[in-house]
Amino acid sequence: MRFFTKIFENEYLKYHTNPIPPNALDPRVWYFIPDGGDPKLQPQIRTQIYKDIDAINGAPGEFAKKIVWDYFLVGPCLSEKSDDRCPLNVYLQINSANLDDVLKEKLLQYVASINGRLASGTLHPIHYIPSVREIDQTRFPAIYHPYTEKWIKKPRFLGEAKTDIDNIANVVPKRKRNKYSLKKGLKKITTV
Repeated sequence: MRFFTKIFENEYLKYHTNPIPPNALDPRVWYFIPDGGDPKLQPQIRTQIYKDIDAINGAPGEFAKKIVWDYFLVGPCLSEKSDDRCPLNVYLQINSANLDDVLKEKLLQYVASINGRLASGTLHPIHYIPSVREIDQTRFPAIYHPYTEKWIKKPRFLGEAKTDIDNIANVVPKRKRNKYSLKKGLKKITTV
């Protein structure tokens, strides 16, 4: 088995995969709509994340309330320097109401058991990061919401973000000073 794995990784993966071009997202994880617009997560990966979130919500027991309030995709897979094996980090916002120690332990055990599985059709592992805190948008260069398929914080290399356009609109261009002022020109005309 080791021989096959070695041959597969060293020979087949070198010649039969397309490298990710610079300043781009991995096409095995993201796709662009032909009409234009922002890239979206591949449907099979999105479905895999949905199923994992449903399993996390059902892990503590049948009568437990919804544990995961919201989830976001963050991390190195959204950056311009990503490679074909960088992780997809899914940040989970956990409902802290009625969260006791037993429920926390069951949740953490289940998340640890599914962490590291590969996203379907790729070599990217998926890591789930549970937290009771809200996401700090300043910590991450890019944030994607898989459920709504919208960019909460768009990476700079994909185009200008809305904040950049707002800042550009507020900048007033400097007026160019004329070499000759109007007063000097009038004086020359009147003295002649």
